Amino acid sequence: MIKTTLKINPSLRKKFDALEQRAENAVRDKLIDIAQTAVSASPVDTGAYVTSFSYTVGAGRPRGKSSANRPTGQNPQAMRQEGFNNLMTDVNKLRNLLNTTSITLRNGSPHATAVEYKHGYHVFAKVRNIHG
Repeated sequence: MIKTTLKINPSLRKKFDALEQRAENAVRDKLIDIAQTAVSASPVDTGAYVTSFSYTVGAGRPRGKSSANRPTGQNPQAMRQEGFNNLMTDVNKLRNLLNTTSITLRNGSPHATAVEYKHGYHVFAKVRNIHG
Protein backbone atom coordinates (compact mmCIF):
# COMPACT_ATOMS: atom_id res chain seq x y z
CA MET A 1 0.00 0.00 0.00
CA ILE A 2 1.26 3.44 -0.90
CA LYS A 3 -0.09 6.54 0.77
CA THR A 4 0.72 10.16 1.32
CA THR A 5 -0.47 12.71 3.82
CA LEU A 6 -1.19 16.28 2.95
CA LYS A 7 -1.09 18.80 5.72
CA ILE A 8 -3.05 22.02 5.38
CA ASN A 9 -1.23 25.05 6.58
CA PRO A 10 -3.17 26.62 9.50
CA SER A 11 -2.83 30.05 7.94
CA LEU A 12 -4.52 28.75 4.78
CA ARG A 13 -7.43 27.45 6.89
CA LYS A 14 -7.75 30.90 8.49
CA LYS A 15 -7.87 32.48 5.02
CA PHE A 16 -10.63 30.09 3.94
CA ASP A 17 -12.59 30.85 7.12
CA ALA A 18 -12.20 34.59 6.55
CA LEU A 19 -13.32 34.23 2.93
CA GLU A 20 -16.40 32.25 4.01
CA GLN A 21 -17.25 34.91 6.57
CA ARG A 22 -16.94 37.66 3.95
CA ALA A 23 -19.22 35.74 1.59
CA GLU A 24 -21.82 35.20 4.32
CA ASN A 25 -21.65 38.88 5.25
CA ALA A 26 -22.18 39.82 1.60
CA VAL A 27 -25.34 37.68 1.44
CA ARG A 28 -26.59 39.18 4.71
CA ASP A 29 -25.88 42.72 3.44
CA LYS A 30 -27.82 41.98 0.25
CA LEU A 31 -30.81 40.76 2.28
CA ILE A 32 -30.68 43.98 4.31
CA ASP A 33 -30.58 46.08 1.11
CA ILE A 34 -33.56 44.17 -0.31
CA ALA A 35 -35.48 44.65 2.94
CA GLN A 36 -34.83 48.39 2.86
CA THR A 37 -36.01 48.64 -0.74
CA ALA A 38 -39.17 46.64 -0.04
CA VAL A 39 -40.28 48.69 2.94
CA SER A 40 -39.30 52.01 1.32
CA ALA A 41 -41.36 51.22 -1.78
CA SER A 42 -44.38 50.11 0.23
CA PRO A 43 -47.46 52.25 0.70
CA VAL A 44 -48.62 52.86 4.25
CA ASP A 45 -52.21 53.40 5.29
CA THR A 46 -52.98 50.96 8.11
CA GLY A 47 -49.43 49.55 8.14
CA ALA A 48 -50.65 46.00 7.55
CA TYR A 49 -48.93 45.58 4.18
CA VAL A 50 -45.53 46.99 5.09
CA THR A 51 -45.36 44.99 8.33
CA SER A 52 -46.33 41.73 6.58
CA PHE A 53 -43.03 41.11 4.79
CA SER A 54 -41.00 38.08 5.81
CA TYR A 55 -37.96 36.15 4.67
CA THR A 56 -38.48 32.41 4.54
CA VAL A 57 -36.25 29.45 3.81
CA GLY A 58 -38.19 26.50 2.53
CA ALA A 59 -41.75 25.98 3.67
CA GLY A 60 -43.16 28.11 6.38
CA ARG A 61 -45.98 30.41 7.19
CA PRO A 62 -45.34 33.96 6.04
CA ARG A 63 -46.02 36.93 8.25
CA GLY A 64 -49.40 38.35 7.29
CA LYS A 65 -51.50 41.09 8.82
CA SER A 66 -54.91 42.20 7.70
CA SER A 67 -55.89 45.83 7.41
CA ALA A 68 -59.40 45.02 8.70
CA ASN A 69 -60.25 46.98 11.85
CA ARG A 70 -56.89 48.78 11.84
CA PRO A 71 -56.86 52.56 11.97
CA THR A 72 -55.88 54.34 8.76
CA GLY A 73 -53.42 57.18 8.40
CA GLN A 74 -50.60 55.49 10.31
CA ASN A 75 -47.18 57.13 10.52
CA PRO A 76 -45.38 55.86 7.38
CA GLN A 77 -41.91 56.15 8.90
CA ALA A 78 -42.89 54.21 12.03
CA MET A 79 -44.66 51.48 10.05
CA ARG A 80 -41.77 51.12 7.61
CA GLN A 81 -39.35 50.86 10.54
CA GLU A 82 -41.50 48.13 12.08
CA GLY A 83 -41.56 46.27 8.76
CA PHE A 84 -37.79 46.62 8.42
CA ASN A 85 -37.29 45.42 12.01
CA ASN A 86 -39.43 42.35 11.26
CA LEU A 87 -37.22 41.51 8.30
CA MET A 88 -34.05 42.05 10.34
CA THR A 89 -35.38 39.58 12.90
CA ASP A 90 -35.80 37.08 10.07
CA VAL A 91 -32.28 37.75 8.76
CA ASN A 92 -30.79 37.32 12.22
CA LYS A 93 -32.46 33.91 12.52
CA LEU A 94 -30.89 32.65 9.29
CA ARG A 95 -28.01 30.24 9.87
CA ASN A 96 -25.52 28.71 7.49
CA LEU A 97 -26.24 31.16 4.68
CA LEU A 98 -23.49 29.71 2.50
CA ASN A 99 -25.34 26.40 2.23
CA THR A 100 -28.76 27.99 1.75
CA THR A 101 -29.86 27.79 -1.87
CA SER A 102 -33.04 29.86 -1.67
CA ILE A 103 -34.37 32.65 0.52
CA THR A 104 -37.78 34.06 -0.31
CA LEU A 105 -39.11 37.53 0.40
CA ARG A 106 -42.85 37.22 0.94
CA ASN A 107 -45.74 39.42 1.89
CA GLY A 108 -48.52 37.45 3.54
CA SER A 109 -50.97 40.31 3.86
CA PRO A 110 -54.41 39.30 2.53
CA HIS A 111 -54.38 42.38 0.30
CA ALA A 112 -50.79 42.01 -1.01
CA THR A 113 -51.93 41.17 -4.54
CA ALA A 114 -54.19 44.23 -4.62
CA VAL A 115 -51.37 46.49 -3.43
CA GLU A 116 -48.97 45.06 -6.00
CA TYR A 117 -51.24 44.97 -9.05
CA LYS A 118 -54.66 46.59 -8.56
CA HIS A 119 -53.32 49.71 -6.87
CA GLY A 120 -50.16 49.66 -9.00
CA TYR A 121 -47.43 49.95 -6.38
CA HIS A 122 -45.42 47.09 -7.93
CA VAL A 123 -43.26 46.71 -4.82
CA PHE A 124 -41.90 43.30 -5.79
CA ALA A 125 -41.23 44.48 -9.34
CA LYS A 126 -39.20 47.37 -7.93
CA VAL A 127 -37.23 45.01 -5.70
CA ARG A 128 -36.48 42.76 -8.70
CA ASN A 129 -35.49 45.72 -10.89
CA ILE A 130 -33.05 47.03 -8.30
CA HIS A 131 -31.66 43.80 -6.88
CA GLY A 132 -32.14 41.28 -9.68
